[in-house]
Amino acid sequence: MACTPQFPALPLKPMRLRQIEVFRAVMLTGTVSEAARLLHVSQPVVTRVLQHAEASLGFRLFERVRGRLQPTPEANALYGDVERLYGEIERVRRVSESLRHKGAGRLRVAATPSLANPLLVPAVRRFCARHPDTQVQVLTHHTDEIVGALLANQIDLGFAFSPPRHEAISSEPVASGRMLLAVPRSQPLPAAGRRRQVPMQRLMERPFIGYDDNSSLGLLVRQTLARHALEPRSTLEVQTYSLALALVDAGLGLTLLDQYTALSANPGHVALHDVAPELPFEIQMLRASHRAGSSLADDLRVQFAQAAQELAATLPQRLEAPVVSLDGALPGGARARTAMPE
Repeated sequence: MACTPQFPALPLKPMRLRQIEVFRAVMLTGTVSEAARLLHVSQPVVTRVLQHAEASLGFRLFERVRGRLQPTPEANALYGDVERLYGEIERVRRVSESLRHKGAGRLRVAATPSLANPLLVPAVRRFCARHPDTQVQVLTHHTDEIVGALLANQIDLGFAFSPPRHEAISSEPVASGRMLLAVPRSQPLPAAGRRRQVPMQRLMERPFIGYDDNSSLGLLVRQTLARHALEPRSTLEVQTYSLALALVDAGLGLTLLDQYTALSANPGHVALHDVAPELPFEIQMLRASHRAGSSLADDLRVQFAQAAQELAATLPQRLEAPVVSLDGALPGGARARTAMPE
């Protein structure tokens, strides 16, 4: 007759932190002796803590197989969450050590994908040079996710385009810009004079790469098109401006981009033009209203604004660069290649 392990009739309780620590050590090492060595305790201590953990939970965590402890399905189900918990514990430990020894701190920041590479990365680089002992966590989120993370105290500040108003979120402008038209250089617009600004109506002449309805700048574009009774031929829709730019680079259509994403375009593949009417936007820094500000957050805001200012200063040069003129002529008198058939 098979023997089924029985646990004492004790009230079921959640695992204690010490039990979680021992459980993780056994999962990592596979034996009681190695787990004891990892934790700098005796083997009986590991065995006793495991037994208490199993009694509290009401199920076995390990079975002994060929001299090693084999995790049960329940143990494997727990392990992923235990590792995530340990990641948070380790982060707390690093911050506390930093505060104890160096008087530094931690800053958790998020930005939308289109702002992360061109602006947040150089801002963080400068910030870290000024605060080398500060722990910085950098995340990318969409705008609504940034708001949610601020409300849940998962981040300290965020950067986004024209976020929706929220009574628990404070915002302040840190940079501004305008939307640009990105056109595949191999597929120039047909002749339309030498005006540097492209009328919005010209977007009707090519497949248009549109944006997800949740995009703040996408909403700005749609509202402007609606005011002019324009409905572009949109066969592609994306969630991020960087992906839209990649599709333009691949020759799949034209699109409207924020100037910071547009400036990362390959000038040999993508032509950038101003549009009429102009579509301005603001970049906002977001914080939870109920939380006090910090000098670290204030300094990152300064570095972000400086990065935006420096990148924006390169825009006139890119717009005046020898890409493709609107009359279909290339610099030096050469003619542009035939436009993509409709």
